[in-house]
Amino acid sequence: MSSAAPFLRGVLIALPIAALLGGLLASADPVFASFFQLNFDVGTFVLDIFFIAVGSWCAAGLLRLAASEPLDRIEGASWRLGATETLVVLAVLDTVFLGFAAAQVLAATGAAGQTLRSAGVTYSDYARSGFFQLLWVAGITLGLLVLFSRIGNLAQRRARRAFLALALCAIALTLLIDVVAFRRLSLYEEAYGFTMLRLYSQVFAVWLGLVFLLLAGDFIGVWPSRRWFVGAAVATGLVVLLGLNIANPEAIVVAFNTSHAQSSHKIDSQYLADLSSDATPSLLDSRAQLEPALRAQVTSAACSGPRTYSATWAAFNLAEMFAASSRQQGC
Repeated sequence: MSSAAPFLRGVLIALPIAALLGGLLASADPVFASFFQLNFDVGTFVLDIFFIAVGSWCAAGLLRLAASEPLDRIEGASWRLGATETLVVLAVLDTVFLGFAAAQVLAATGAAGQTLRSAGVTYSDYARSGFFQLLWVAGITLGLLVLFSRIGNLAQRRARRAFLALALCAIALTLLIDVVAFRRLSLYEEAYGFTMLRLYSQVFAVWLGLVFLLLAGDFIGVWPSRRWFVGAAVATGLVVLLGLNIANPEAIVVAFNTSHAQSSHKIDSQYLADLSSDATPSLLDSRAQLEPALRAQVTSAACSGPRTYSATWAAFNLAEMFAASSRQQGC
């Protein structure tokens, strides 16, 4: 503290001098003054500090674990749920899923058409109904399988084999549910086009299917000396998230809707206008593939923003710059 005291006194003396001279220089030169024109939001700043603190804490914990000696495998609590109870739960779960699979077969073959008509379900309702419920079922099933594999008393070889058979059956049927959910949303997109929510939902459904395949590998005995499933699932989720950021999802939505408009001869230009600047260059490039009426709608949606971009260094946004440049050249 004694060595830092002179430094702190120097800073306190220099601050008012720097503020005075900086104010005078800022009034004399607008370029220098722009260095201090910050879009500062206290709430956003506090939230950023919180995220940085949490991320640093997690990184420090991971570094600490990486530097420590390996621990012995922890088998968990001594209390276990009986093997019979565990197997009964899985058997009931498989029975419910088999009933759902039978319903899908009836719907696919048209045998349940009368049931759908009597329920007053339209094409739109059928295509979009149940998507999120099906994903919830898949997520709950994932948690149940992991939970009962940890707390079930599966010490006997016969119990382990029975659990493996029932668990793999549940995984296969859950993958069927995941495929059905994906297909239902695809039917809705074929009729009404794509949105960011629909794209993210389909990506989540694909990632969920991958997680179930990893769980099947864990149950079968891939790398049995390690508990790798949770880490692998989180890692694949991070890879998917990073891939979405690199791939520009809004440009993908524009491309899908452009392709859809070629066959449907309609496009939701109002929704496309609500997309961020990431979509603007793709919107302007897509006009060559559209008929004149739709081209005019897309032009109106994409060209509504500014055609020049100037921002302070702290508020600079690459997507905004590219969008303004695209409007300047293509509008």
